[in-house]
Amino acid sequence: MSTTVAFPSFASQPTPLFPEKKPATRLFEYLDQQFGRTCFNINAGRNSFICCQGTKLKSLYLVQEGEILLTRVSSDGRETLLSILGPGEFFGESALLSGSAVTFSAMATKRSVVTQLSERKFRLALEDPAVSHYMLETIAQRCDDAWTQMEVIGCTHVRDKVRVGLLWLSGRFGEETDNGVRIHLNQTRLARMIGCARETLSRELQRLKSVNAIDVRYTDGRKAFYVVDPEELAQSN
Repeated sequence: MSTTVAFPSFASQPTPLFPEKKPATRLFEYLDQQFGRTCFNINAGRNSFICCQGTKLKSLYLVQEGEILLTRVSSDGRETLLSILGPGEFFGESALLSGSAVTFSAMATKRSVVTQLSERKFRLALEDPAVSHYMLETIAQRCDDAWTQMEVIGCTHVRDKVRVGLLWLSGRFGEETDNGVRIHLNQTRLARMIGCARETLSRELQRLKSVNAIDVRYTDGRKAFYVVDPEELAQSN
């Protein structure tokens, strides 16, 4: 006998319950309302793995605090950075839905708190149309990101790879600032995400900076990249 859990559907609300919050945040609060007392929290230390590529998952993972890297290692040993997740994001849904092994490894880059939602509770949550709709939107966006990343990595010329990669990352993950669109990636992670050597990336970034397409600034002692002129970046050869 199946049990149906009634979720307060944010899709059907005439006035959003939390108008200032993103859908993911509201979704987390609904899940916490239904399952919070029975969910298990993982306190992950820096550089600790939450799950490893090739294993079967039994839970959906929800990031409450910290930062999680999703990486994939190819058959020839090359590692690609797929995504960087922060509070309010989740991972593992595709493996649970397909019943297959997870295709990436998830590692905490700093002290993080990750909540596990068991597969049974995850499937109960999907019985709410609003939850299913949000999950489908998220999966669709991740598929788009994966195709775009494949195109970037597949670029023959390094200049095209860096140029197209920066445009994609600034549009997808960038933050608008007075200095341009900030990309929250350090140089090592940026190189891993677009598929090139760090030294090669450094040379290309210097060239793009010289034509004022991008800028490099230090914030709190960390290097940050800004797309200053998207048109110049798109046309730069």
